[in-house]
Amino acid sequence: MIRQAVLQYIHEEQAVDRLSELLRGRKAVLIHGEQALKSSEQYLPELPKLLFSGHCTDQQVIELTEQCAAYEMIIALGGGSVIDTAKQVAVKRNYPLIVIPTIVSNCAPWTPLSVMYDERGRYLRFDTIPVVIEALLLDYRILAASPYDYFVAGLVDTLAKWYEARALSGSTSDHPVVESALRMAEHCKRLILQTPISPKQFQEYSSPIQHLVETVIPLAGSVGGFGDEATRGAIGHGVHNALSPFPSTNRILHGSKVGYGLLIQELLLDETVFYNELLQYLMENKQPTTSTALGLTEAERADLAQRIGREPLCQLIETDWSKATVLSTLMKNDREAVLIP
Repeated sequence: MIRQAVLQYIHEEQAVDRLSELLRGRKAVLIHGEQALKSSEQYLPELPKLLFSGHCTDQQVIELTEQCAAYEMIIALGGGSVIDTAKQVAVKRNYPLIVIPTIVSNCAPWTPLSVMYDERGRYLRFDTIPVVIEALLLDYRILAASPYDYFVAGLVDTLAKWYEARALSGSTSDHPVVESALRMAEHCKRLILQTPISPKQFQEYSSPIQHLVETVIPLAGSVGGFGDEATRGAIGHGVHNALSPFPSTNRILHGSKVGYGLLIQELLLDETVFYNELLQYLMENKQPTTSTALGLTEAERADLAQRIGREPLCQLIETDWSKATVLSTLMKNDREAVLIP
């Protein structure tokens, strides 16, 4: 099955300036994060607004769905949690949706999925939904001024497309659509590993950075859209989900936790070359690579090992999921993956 949500993709210097013509007189409401609005309000037309805060939860979806009853269209402004929530609301109200990301952190702006959490930020599930994203607007001015650490985490989350797809389906596939998804994932990985990045380069938003942004959003989103279950999340995202109950990890960005999960995946699968390749990139970009860097105690590390073995995404891969084996792998990674100061 192929799943795509976006009808128009616009990535240009003044993309948000197109918003008024895209609305075509329809009565729209803006669902936004507080910081997202501050960073981009100067570029937006005057619109009714609904503030989003916290996580993408079932309760928040219910409340916002009720508050949107008087409108005809939704605009989502912010990061993945805002966007995932707005997608759910748009489906429940049967409204079209326009998405304006204000950070480059994951492929949520592209995908027909919402990742659901509880009020404390603990992962619950992901929902596949029939959302129609009428337009996705990536504005150079907004994204170039966004936090660099989110961009780096977004690149790591995009690397997962290749590592996890390969673990699920191998390096090649006889199925032409899955093969296309695998090659797209490999292309994302190659582009990310070979393109130098820095805060200054990101703020300048030159062509190489624009291309990396497009790996994080449309290309990464299309990998799962084309490959479906054959190229979606595996151990990397499963470890991320298993980390969500631990308070010390709440401060760490989604993609950064996925990067740690990928290290555990490659060790569990005895993929030394891929492990070393990934570790080098994570260390060069100052990502957390050990349980200590994630703020876990020894007792929490042992608890994490048990949680990892129970994660449905992890269980998609056949390996030894006993607590002893997983804990041994976590400890081995802690010895080998030391974060550069």
